[in-house]
Amino acid sequence: MSRPGSRGPARPALAAGLALAAFLQLAAAPARPNLLLVTVDTLRPDRLGCYGSSHLQTPAIDRLAASGVLFARAFAHAPLTLPSHASILLGTTPLSHGVHDNGNFRVPDGLPGLAGHLKDRGYATGAFIGAFPLDARFGLDRGFDVYDQSYGSGTGLDFQFVERRAEAVVAAALAWLEGRAGPWFAWIHVFDPHQPYAPPAPFADRHKDDPYSGEVAYVDASLAGLFAFLDDSRQAASTVVVLTGDHGQSLGEHGETTHGYFAYNATLWVPLIIAGPGVRPGRVEANVCHIDIFPTVCDLLGLPRPSFLQGLSLRPAMQGREAAALAARPIYFESLYAYYRRGWAPLRGFIEGRRKFIDLPLPEVYDIGEDFAEARNLAGPDAAAERARLARLVAAGAGTEAAAKPQLGAAAREKLQSLGYVGGYRPPAKVDFGPEDDLKTLLPFNRKFEQAQDLYFRGQVEPSISLLRELVRDRPDFDNPYLFLVTVYEKAGRLAEAEAILKKGAAANPRNYKLAIERGIVLAEMGRNDEAVAVLDRAAAIIDWDPELWNYLGVAYWNKGDLDRAMEAYERALALDPRYAAVLSNLGTAQAALSMRTKDAALLRRAMDSFKRALEADPRDASAYNGLGAAYRLLGDVEAAISCFEQALALEPGHMQALYNLGTACLDKGDKAGALARLAEYKERYGKTLPDKDKAALDALMERCR
Repeated sequence: MSRPGSRGPARPALAAGLALAAFLQLAAAPARPNLLLVTVDTLRPDRLGCYGSSHLQTPAIDRLAASGVLFARAFAHAPLTLPSHASILLGTTPLSHGVHDNGNFRVPDGLPGLAGHLKDRGYATGAFIGAFPLDARFGLDRGFDVYDQSYGSGTGLDFQFVERRAEAVVAAALAWLEGRAGPWFAWIHVFDPHQPYAPPAPFADRHKDDPYSGEVAYVDASLAGLFAFLDDSRQAASTVVVLTGDHGQSLGEHGETTHGYFAYNATLWVPLIIAGPGVRPGRVEANVCHIDIFPTVCDLLGLPRPSFLQGLSLRPAMQGREAAALAARPIYFESLYAYYRRGWAPLRGFIEGRRKFIDLPLPEVYDIGEDFAEARNLAGPDAAAERARLARLVAAGAGTEAAAKPQLGAAAREKLQSLGYVGGYRPPAKVDFGPEDDLKTLLPFNRKFEQAQDLYFRGQVEPSISLLRELVRDRPDFDNPYLFLVTVYEKAGRLAEAEAILKKGAAANPRNYKLAIERGIVLAEMGRNDEAVAVLDRAAAIIDWDPELWNYLGVAYWNKGDLDRAMEAYERALALDPRYAAVLSNLGTAQAALSMRTKDAALLRRAMDSFKRALEADPRDASAYNGLGAAYRLLGDVEAAISCFEQALALEPGHMQALYNLGTACLDKGDKAGALARLAEYKERYGKTLPDKDKAALDALMERCR
């Protein structure tokens, strides 16, 4: 295709008038606009200057709003990251796409989305993700040429979620966009405003008393470079830009400190700004929602709208037309985190014009035209009319709900724990809920749990443990206290106490998969491998689609010396999550060990491939570097082995196996001084924990280095 305005290829001669008309038609045909979608996690509109913020300045986002249309009342359909992004990218509500919670659900295979729709029409598609809740394993990567989620991995025992700073996400996107020709769709997700709040300098100093606002200010500064790229590359006039949040943050309103529990406007209200070619600056006051983004984008890009979309195009309202239809249209929302995780009452509702209905055993109705903060509940004792309206809305919106199998991928346990997304998926058996099950009634337990977490984070471990034990006693069906206790105990090396509390929790909640698998994991960590296998087998009878289950079964079998069963379990985990770096490394270790036993060189090559795949999935996996180094050493490539061991130690100083292996590899090379230094460090760090036989062998090895 020739570029718009270029001469183009030679054409057959036409009559003068027809040729001129054809040329004018070709020259006037506009290029297809690009699409830039920016989603800022946990972003409250009232922290943006363009929404009247009194907290901080956000000049980059404000300039975008000044050039486009700002939607004053945009709402999410769920106050959680994965369900909200599924609604944005699939154009349907959770009633249809079936993703109701983070971590425990996956976008079903076969559901078409925005990326695939644009890719089929010639767009290059790239996604740049800030944190784990949108990991590719949850299914939103479909249709993207590139799904960049290079936020690494880590342990939830550190209580810090491994994420990429906004500037790193933007830098990755700019590297992909630089020099790109033809229409493109880039989705950029930044995670920084999510708790815990830790803005970098100078934003931390500027917002000492409000670190959440500091995170938002930092995100704004990071996005400034992205918007400057559009100007500098002369693509601003040919790029539709959509900026929104996935949900808000309660910050204490209605007794909720973060999000995901209730569904008040503090967490459902999101910013929405749309700018680009043909968009005149303006403001729309009517109610809009996430599922409106997909059809609006289609209209602005000049593409057909898929028939399955449930939202409305906002283009007429952006042009000053048909806003009344938006105002009258009901918007469905839900908050089912506590329902799926704890079996507490499900929360669903709708917004219609000024009226908002929250369906709980104790119903709530608000006039959000006058009472946007939802301080005055106008509901009658039964809210029968509203419940009937919601039932019709649910029936119409559900259609045939996709069978969204819950999927908890690699390291999800650790990562989601660090975010507060702890608790196991358990389809509740209970169908009738009374006031005692209402989230408002149960809020004190939730707040007490948050208080226990806060005490722990501030270093008050024993008071935290005391509160958690009280919760276990007073609310034995509340699995979060058990799981947080386990994490506290594990970090302190108190594995026996962790196993005991899990045993108690599993007895009180026999259908709870999360408590079952955690107990199996702790048993494996304790070396009680036969018990671990038995408990994990029982967990598999509840849910067998969790790759972490199969990983730890593999670990237990490895510890028992059953390499064949271990490799079978690892392969099963990888069939569920091919990017699970820890499993790839574990599989490589088992393959290498079996190759030594059988003298099978081909199996050793497969082990090396497993380690390399692990490093592709997570370049910061020190154990994979150590395993790869061991494989190179077995093949006689000492230089490559040393390089890998050094990489492992650079990533994880003091890595036990890599430190010892580097010492022996240096000795192989003839570098006795280097070998002695590494082995001496190994002895200093770990010598006291070694059995007497191993201590004697180490001393003999060190003597060879002198």
